[in-house]
Amino acid sequence: MPVDFTLRHAERGDALCISGLATQVFLDTYATDGMRSDLAQEALSVYAPEQFRQRLEDRARSLWLAERNGHLLGFAEFSRQARPPLPELSDAVELVRLYVQRHAHRQGVGQALLQQVESRVENSDTPCLWLAVWSENHRAQAFYQAQGYACIGHTAYEFAGNAYANQVFCKRW
Repeated sequence: MPVDFTLRHAERGDALCISGLATQVFLDTYATDGMRSDLAQEALSVYAPEQFRQRLEDRARSLWLAERNGHLLGFAEFSRQARPPLPELSDAVELVRLYVQRHAHRQGVGQALLQQVESRVENSDTPCLWLAVWSENHRAQAFYQAQGYACIGHTAYEFAGNAYANQVFCKRW
């Protein structure tokens, strides 16, 4: 399939669209049985436009966008100052989010965004890129494994008093 989207570094003015896409993908992923207050609160607070404006100003973070004809399809966010869930990842970079709208799945968007992040991390002194994937998100787990990532442990993503089991993946250079 020909690539018909472009990648670019995110800017402060992109925060609103990133917020909308992030909220959509988060709820599409986690609210599979319907909406609950903890999911709604997480989506409306963590994925608020102002939260993304702050992330875009953080020099330890970087966000990359995939767009088609001026429409945001997905984004990748990585951080050089994340607190890893496992001690062996203390000098690694975290892929905080790789979100792609459902209609853009299997079009190379996620792979292109991931390769963009990897190329920036590989050229540094960082030994690996790590990420956490919800244990029920089997599609994402298969995607990362196909890209050369290995599951190296477990952690939990906690909000509103609920803990969601996650698997920790890492790709070493």
